[in-house]
Amino acid sequence: MKINAYVLAGDPAWTAESVGSYYSFVDRLVVSYDEENLSWSGHELEVPEALRRLTACDPQHKIVPLPGRYSAPDRFALDMETEQRQRALDAASEGADWVVQLDTDEVLASPGRFLACLERAEAEGFDAVHFPSRWWYQRAGAGSDRVLERRRRFGGARAEYPGAIAVRAGTRLRHCRQTDVPHFRVDFAATSTDPAHPADAVVHDVVTPDEGIIHLSWLRSAEQMERKRVVSGHAGRVDLGEEIRRWRAAYRHPRLTVALGSVHRHPDRWLRVVSNPLELRSGDWLP
Repeated sequence: MKINAYVLAGDPAWTAESVGSYYSFVDRLVVSYDEENLSWSGHELEVPEALRRLTACDPQHKIVPLPGRYSAPDRFALDMETEQRQRALDAASEGADWVVQLDTDEVLASPGRFLACLERAEAEGFDAVHFPSRWWYQRAGAGSDRVLERRRRFGGARAEYPGAIAVRAGTRLRHCRQTDVPHFRVDFAATSTDPAHPADAVVHDVVTPDEGIIHLSWLRSAEQMERKRVVSGHAGRVDLGEEIRRWRAAYRHPRLTVALGSVHRHPDRWLRVVSNPLELRSGDWLP
């Protein structure tokens, strides 16, 4: 089974950790980027720094650059994201059986366990793999080696699914990484641990939380978070300024954040403090 991958270059945070978690088992890594260094909504991206970090992760010269123009301020940003991803997926599909589509802030904590699930999906005739992600929010205080992570209402690991993490070559994307093909769904338990899915959602395989994806989404430096506020594809729909103020408060008061979140109705506020199983060499977080 031949596996390729693609990434969208524009956010350099945690690139080394992400690419390093799957580099060994992919044949080619298509790197898609806007040649004018612009986001989908027209803001400046850190494309040169993202490309520099990606090149540093590529000792075997697997990278295939794919420049293009993906900025269209008059269009819905996530529609532009879907178009950019589809072009990258089409390029990565050439000569491959499967394509991995991880973002550069997502890390496979157990590449071997992921590959085992992918091989089972291949054998059973599925066309996509939904693999559980743990969403990391903030460092649990200055100098801490622990982090705040989303959880289920009454504790326990919570799976999140941004879309298919691996798809068969030639797959058509419906929205961002989401697709309508039959998918092999992996979770942290035999019943769904994701509040966005019904409790009886089908689970084909189970992994431990330490074998899932670690999404370092909001585990960033202050400067990176400020850029995220401007360039995020969700910026037009969410008050990220208010969210970032809450994010800063969580860094100062992690235990209080956990306690207050427990009585909140919105599942995004349900947090817990967990140990960090990764070696985060890049240091893209608050000190």
